[in-house]
Amino acid sequence: MEPQSAPKWPSEEPEEGRGKLVVVLPLVLALLVGVAAAAYALGWVRYARGNVAPTPPPAPLSIAAVSPAAVAGEQTRAPGKPDQAALEQVMREVVGDKRLGKHLKAAIAPLEGAPLVSHGTGAATPASVTKVLTSVAVLEAYGPERRFETSTTLQGSTVTLVGGGDASLSSSDLDDLAAETARELGTTKSVTLAFDDTLFGGPTLSPTWRRTYLGEEVGGITALLVDHGGSQSSGYSRDPSMQAAEQFKKALVKHGIKVNGKPARGTKAGTQLAVRQGDTLREIVEYTLQYSDNQLAEVLARQVGLAAGAPTFDGSTAAITATLKELGIDTTGLVLRDGSGLSRQNLIPPTLLVSTLQTAASRNRPELAPAMTGLPVAGWVGSLSWRFNFDAEPGRGRVRAKTGTLTGVSGLSGIAVDARGTPFVVVLMADGFKPAQTLDVRDALDDAMTAVATCRCSA
Repeated sequence: MEPQSAPKWPSEEPEEGRGKLVVVLPLVLALLVGVAAAAYALGWVRYARGNVAPTPPPAPLSIAAVSPAAVAGEQTRAPGKPDQAALEQVMREVVGDKRLGKHLKAAIAPLEGAPLVSHGTGAATPASVTKVLTSVAVLEAYGPERRFETSTTLQGSTVTLVGGGDASLSSSDLDDLAAETARELGTTKSVTLAFDDTLFGGPTLSPTWRRTYLGEEVGGITALLVDHGGSQSSGYSRDPSMQAAEQFKKALVKHGIKVNGKPARGTKAGTQLAVRQGDTLREIVEYTLQYSDNQLAEVLARQVGLAAGAPTFDGSTAAITATLKELGIDTTGLVLRDGSGLSRQNLIPPTLLVSTLQTAASRNRPELAPAMTGLPVAGWVGSLSWRFNFDAEPGRGRVRAKTGTLTGVSGLSGIAVDARGTPFVVVLMADGFKPAQTLDVRDALDDAMTAVATCRCSA
């Protein structure tokens, strides 16, 4: 549930009365000029506007082939041997940052092997960093080139829109499917419309989610959704299947088919009319990670559950855990209640995140590479576009990491390339702080990642 726009600043205090305007206006103007000058000097204006200064493109990491979605660049140095003393110094600095509080959990590791330095024990609430686990599991289950389908069937005079769990289905795709369906109907110009979303099981909302999340952060999780089932700006639908069916009805009418009555739930039956394939799983995973899309992450989790024969919340999280085990990742201490990280009951040990990122980065696991290439890039791509300011600016383009934010919880886990060109896996998890401290904690996490990126931590 990461913000995807410029930071939101506190609104102005409401006016107490226009009668005071003439008296205080000169004072207010003078004050504003002074504040503006100070803000500019301190860098706040730049911070609010985001990355204004040019940032060099990040170098691809020493992992399997980078997809076209990742920005271009070349790593000029071969990875070196980690410098234990330098890493220990970095960790001391990170732990000493009081902004990160007393509950910090942190680990720094090479691309292979156990963490070289760590702090804190046990598991922590991961928030959206959970999406890394979901992404690795779904890529392992289906492969990066898998495409999910949305189709239509005809039985009698009933056309059924069949959801295949394609998280990438757009309004344009749905219109194309309607056009193809209309052509296949031939002389049939009047139908009733049903929709089938039974590929996934219920419930559509996790009992572990706060009700305030519905609409703003996530909607109902179904096998039929269009345009992600909504967005943070427009709101997510509680019933994406019905929303998609109603939109499909309008598209059929646009293409000359009369639809009698309202769409109704049904089941796939009759002969197939048309099929629309979605984007590759590689593309969906990369988008999900870059923009921390909760809705898409939950659909991907359901697909993992489907592959294991249990496409429900419990079945999906159990399947994700089982898949990680099959990949050789120690899941001791892992508690999963969803695939997006909205559940505050999720618990992930830092060492598990390290192992998962290492596995995704392995040259022996090229099918998992999108879980790395999809990570946001500091000051450049996705949910890190507006971050890494002030002291953290040197980390721009040198850090790829998944963000995670809930009230009182903030995390950053991914890869930082040090000053000598050596990539390190870095996991940072902080919690137990007050909501008002969120931006300070976030800046501290950026500073910590930058400390690795600017460190001569290898020889």
